[in-house]
Amino acid sequence: MPIKVLPADIVNKIAAGEVVERPASVVKELVENSLDAGASTVEVEISHGGLQLIRVSDDGSGMSPDDMRLSLERHATSKISQYDDLLTIGSYGFRGEALPSIASVSRLSMLSRPDGAFSACLIECDNGRMVSQKESAGNQGTTVTVEELFANVPARRKFLKAEMTEARKVAEEVVSQAMANPKVSFRLVMDGKESFDYPAGNLEQRLEDILTTEVFRSMLPVDFGQKPLSVKGYSLNTDKLMSRRRDQYLFVNGRRVSDRLAGSAIYRGYGTSLLGRHPAYVIFLEISPRQVDINVHPAKREVRFRDDGLVFNTVRSAIHRAMFQEQGAPDNLSSGSLGGFFGTSDRQYPEKEELTLEDKKAVYQLYGSEDQKAVGELFGVAEPRSENVSLVSYWQAHNRYIFAGIKNGIIMVDQHAAHERVLFEELLKSREKRLSQQLLFPVSMELNPSQKIAFEQFQDIFASFGFDIKQFSGNTVVIEGLPAAAGDRVEGGELIRNILADLCQNPAASLEPAEKLAMSFACHAAVKAGQPLSQEEMNRLIDRLFATSSPYLDPHGRPAVIRLTLDDLERRFGRI
Repeated sequence: MPIKVLPADIVNKIAAGEVVERPASVVKELVENSLDAGASTVEVEISHGGLQLIRVSDDGSGMSPDDMRLSLERHATSKISQYDDLLTIGSYGFRGEALPSIASVSRLSMLSRPDGAFSACLIECDNGRMVSQKESAGNQGTTVTVEELFANVPARRKFLKAEMTEARKVAEEVVSQAMANPKVSFRLVMDGKESFDYPAGNLEQRLEDILTTEVFRSMLPVDFGQKPLSVKGYSLNTDKLMSRRRDQYLFVNGRRVSDRLAGSAIYRGYGTSLLGRHPAYVIFLEISPRQVDINVHPAKREVRFRDDGLVFNTVRSAIHRAMFQEQGAPDNLSSGSLGGFFGTSDRQYPEKEELTLEDKKAVYQLYGSEDQKAVGELFGVAEPRSENVSLVSYWQAHNRYIFAGIKNGIIMVDQHAAHERVLFEELLKSREKRLSQQLLFPVSMELNPSQKIAFEQFQDIFASFGFDIKQFSGNTVVIEGLPAAAGDRVEGGELIRNILADLCQNPAASLEPAEKLAMSFACHAAVKAGQPLSQEEMNRLIDRLFATSSPYLDPHGRPAVIRLTLDDLERRFGRI
């Protein structure tokens, strides 16, 4: 086929595919433009998850009509003028493609008035083409309105999630920007209803507003390092670690990023205190722009450090000192400064050292899959038969596994996986019956923005399963009852918080919403590995397990029961 130059509208749509993945991507680019313009107030409004409407307003410096027109041209930017400027980027936006890319897949209008101008200018675009420009009334600053996102690219819309899921992604993006810029006030309005309004203030108050008071007050301050790298923020105390990853925020020079190297270093800083649990953290890395490449990802979600060892060892040292120094634990890590962001100190920066093989493995193992499906036949699992449940004796090993003798061998039961299967099926069977056990003392809890949106999305399903949860003012809910299947050992607030965290992460996208919720409930309400059980409790658990439709697998597909026949045992002992 002959080579040809693509038309400009197709080029813009291709560029849009790199930058504009979903409504949250649009919000990210527009909010960053507002921050670069020196805004002290940013307001975001969306409708129908951002597909129908996205509006970002600020009180920044504004633009002249000429600058407004140029901002809609590809590769037009005020952030750089020569190649060397790319090595010292200090602003959020620099690629020069965001506005034209957004305009190419939507109807876009831009209203802006710079300081000193008597009137504002309004420019309207349709599918990347400017259709009008006129004077208009408006305050100082800029308002960009994006309507009917991806209306001219219907194939892109098919890959988007439900409206509430997209709305939650928008909320998470605005929350991330609010964390990185506590001196700027942020307001988010969804479908005409205010989701949150964070006034300008200090970092501590902003984190308490976002993470909730309970989580923030369980964190320890982190303050370590000096030029060319410093680490600051807050991370969860060792006695408050969580069973699931949530509330983990990493920023590099004010940008929220996903970086396995730094993420693994945070975990390594906790040492052996994790024991399979996870920290919440808000960590800010300030590093010389020449030491980090922020142009490795079109949406700027990833970065590349020039000196991985320096970053890993500094972050690990920062977390280790914050967690253990005040408690008198030995600190055998490299010394460093506690002087704050680029603060002065007599202490020197940690000596550069190469990552050990163990450290390198940790970087890649941290994000390894924990949800690999286990096929029953791979573990020698057969279909359950009623005659296999004639128990002779049973005992618990390491407070994790239950061994039970059966007629022709033994079974080994993973108590957590088994209880997950039991609770999963019992909850699904009880749906719409609303079987609830009322709490003696109702539990009040504060939700962060993402959790609040997830709760509103699944509120009817919660109620159908027997959760008695009432919304109060703001982000506060009160738990008055839990499903009867929850039992007496479950702490209601932690259970709901963990379920909402799972729903926010949108796991198991192929499942129905009710199954997602039931699976999360079963995981968090089930007995844990390491929890001792009485003889009666073990007997009851096994009886309930073999009353389910699939006792050999937990809801995730992992084995709950392994069966060894007498022939298997005798073969292992060399008898046959």
